[in-house]
Amino acid sequence: MRIIFISMLLACTLSGFAQNSANSDSVASKRGLKGVYDKVTTFFDSTRVRGHDPRYIEMPKQPWSVMVQNAYDQTDLKMNSTMDGSQFPKAEPGEGIDWNPRILTKVSTSVGAWVGYRGHGIGYAVNVGGDKGTSLTLTSTGKFYSLNFRYHTFKTDEPEVDMKIHYVDEETGEMGVVGDKDSYSLMDPIKARTLYLNGFYIFNYKRFSYAAARRQAVIQKRSAGSPIAGISFFHSKYAFANNLDADFVMMMSKVGTIRQWQASVSAGYSYNWVPAKGWLINATVLPSLTFYDKIKVSLYDSPYSRKTFALSDDDDKDYVKYKKLWVPEDDLKNIWNNDAPEAENVERLNQYIAENKEDLHYCEPDEYDWNHAYLFTENDLTLEPYGTQNRNGRVSINFDARATVAYQWSRYFVSLYAQFDTFSYRYKTGHGHINDWSAKASFGVRF
Repeated sequence: MRIIFISMLLACTLSGFAQNSANSDSVASKRGLKGVYDKVTTFFDSTRVRGHDPRYIEMPKQPWSVMVQNAYDQTDLKMNSTMDGSQFPKAEPGEGIDWNPRILTKVSTSVGAWVGYRGHGIGYAVNVGGDKGTSLTLTSTGKFYSLNFRYHTFKTDEPEVDMKIHYVDEETGEMGVVGDKDSYSLMDPIKARTLYLNGFYIFNYKRFSYAAARRQAVIQKRSAGSPIAGISFFHSKYAFANNLDADFVMMMSKVGTIRQWQASVSAGYSYNWVPAKGWLINATVLPSLTFYDKIKVSLYDSPYSRKTFALSDDDDKDYVKYKKLWVPEDDLKNIWNNDAPEAENVERLNQYIAENKEDLHYCEPDEYDWNHAYLFTENDLTLEPYGTQNRNGRVSINFDARATVAYQWSRYFVSLYAQFDTFSYRYKTGHGHINDWSAKASFGVRF
């Protein structure tokens, strides 16, 4: 994907060379790399000036820009997974569990830098607070177009989970719902990455410059706006198929990895308001229609999952294989902490069993209930890949909104930039959506 983007970035440069290839070869042979550099920068400079209305747009004398940035960002992945009652002991029709984890990362603080020439450049940032992560950006903002590429990675180990259990009341026979929303601690963090490539065409490029708003590469002298239209590509991967998180995978209907690919067409509007000399306020709204949406989920089973869903009937072979130990309820309350990772509970339970094995016995069928303990071992927390599910999603609407406030004087400038994106997805046993926002404060200098 990086190769594709860089190829798109270089296409406009190569088209300029094609017009004067003979002269370019001559200059390169006589002046070496300096000649090539001069030719490239001359082309970029000419495309900035040619066709602009000088009453609205001015090109700074200094072509290069360096920016130091302090950014805040957060990713919110909401998932829904449903397990019907057929997986549970003696379940009634309609019973089951809605498991709705929300991977809401901590608000992360990052520091980074961006360097570029006339709005074409590269940036990199590293998280120094919140969840661990990095961000790589490539930008090419020309006279009549804008291309943006962002690759973001992060880890989080405390998703928020909203769980609802649907059950049949034994006395009334009516359906009931109980549930709770709380953080869920993971022994091994969820690893995530997102890749977003977005490009759009600027119709009123003679009077409006997105480069003035995004990178302060040119100067917008008067207020102006423009309709914009483009195309975007989005990819994400969320991986939590870790042995120590076998319980989380089980509750996700055995889904351990979610991958998504989306392609969309978009149309919107961007406006630069110049309230006073040196000031610029930009607002951009770019809704999109997703025409290609593919989801691939990887499935994992485990002895932990099979033991948890083993039936309790005395004539069922799984009951014989996965008998429950009779652990006194008061002892079990001291051992099992619902707020702790499953692996820690298993370790405490196994230690208790080792110390009290002479006083414990397996449950008989008439003693079976949910208040006692399976004999879990470390080997039970071993995930076993057993297949994938692929699904092509339906046409959906996503949203991209951006805003900038900037001030410049002499060769210096400061800016505040914010962006908000939404993406949705759906597969056989679940669905969800992703909200992603970021805010950056930057200080830059031209040279």
